[in-house]
Amino acid sequence: MLKNKLKALFVSCLITVSTLGFSQAALDTIVKIEGKIMPVDVLKVTSQYVSFQVPGDKENYTMERKEIQKIIYKTGRVEEFNKPVFMVVDDYAWEAIWLTEDKKDVVDYYKRGFISASSSASDRSPKAAKKNATIRLQKKAAAMKGNVVLVTKKQATGGYGEYPGYIIEGVVYGFEPLPEGEEVNQEGAIDGDVVL
Repeated sequence: MLKNKLKALFVSCLITVSTLGFSQAALDTIVKIEGKIMPVDVLKVTSQYVSFQVPGDKENYTMERKEIQKIIYKTGRVEEFNKPVFMVVDDYAWEAIWLTEDKKDVVDYYKRGFISASSSASDRSPKAAKKNATIRLQKKAAAMKGNVVLVTKKQATGGYGEYPGYIIEGVVYGFEPLPEGEEVNQEGAIDGDVVL
């Protein structure tokens, strides 16, 4: 009988200690726009502010929602408020390809090859055709492991009653030389790579 009471007391203490441990360890996380992470206890979310407590501090703090990217609650639920200020982009992602028309901008870089791109036949406006051709050029440059394109030709196409088009050509440059044994052909593809 005494043995059972001791077991029950031990289990009760164990549950109390583990519950206290979990309640202190489980916190909400505020991720600010600039990327700063704040472990807090969120108290209230309004249309303009978020109220919270910092662990170990009894004072309540408020922050404007426009300063917060998202809140990750201790339950696992995520509430998005705003887009981050910046995103890390891989050097060889097409979004990171820089276009220039000034030869001085590429003096210190290594030539990768020549490329050209044109818009699709279904573009409805000159602006969309230019954007489409530019993105295609950037994707080709990324496939060649380039970082900068020196634009040598830009031309709008299409006349009255035709879909607008756009052609863009250039020379791809990279921050680093090609590995030993790799060459760039006239179309701009590195030997063995597929050009989009």
